[in-house]
Amino acid sequence: MHRFESFLELMKRILQHMDEILHIMIAFLLAALVFCMAFYTITHFKAFSPEAALPIIDDIMLMLIILELLWPVLRFLRKERFSLSPFIYVGIISGVRRILTIEAKASIGHHQSYYSLIEIGVSVGVVLVLGVVLLLYERAGGCRIDDVD
Repeated sequence: MHRFESFLELMKRILQHMDEILHIMIAFLLAALVFCMAFYTITHFKAFSPEAALPIIDDIMLMLIILELLWPVLRFLRKERFSLSPFIYVGIISGVRRILTIEAKASIGHHQSYYSLIEIGVSVGVVLVLGVVLLLYERAGGCRIDDVD
């Protein structure tokens, strides 16, 4: 029985190291993706116009989303407590990104359909709900998942 327990302990350590290596790889991939997107955005910037501003704003918001997803990975690697905040921020940024995209397209095209107005309303509702959730979450002191162990 002692050999089996030591084998299990060895397997746990191997899996934990593999998990850490994968998280490090994910962190590097996310950072590389942001750098590639920033490089692409800068190199494809031609002349400033309302039509050119829309993809730039969209790319910048997407970079913010990716950077927010990097934080939970870094928190894991530093052995810090899990937090839902980065995911709530991603939801808020995504909602704002969608609102800006719809509004910018409507401004450039000078028309707004009924479905666009509904989509903006839903996105505003999602952003407001996530803002309230974030406020309540941070007032409550964050997630207490570590206390369950």
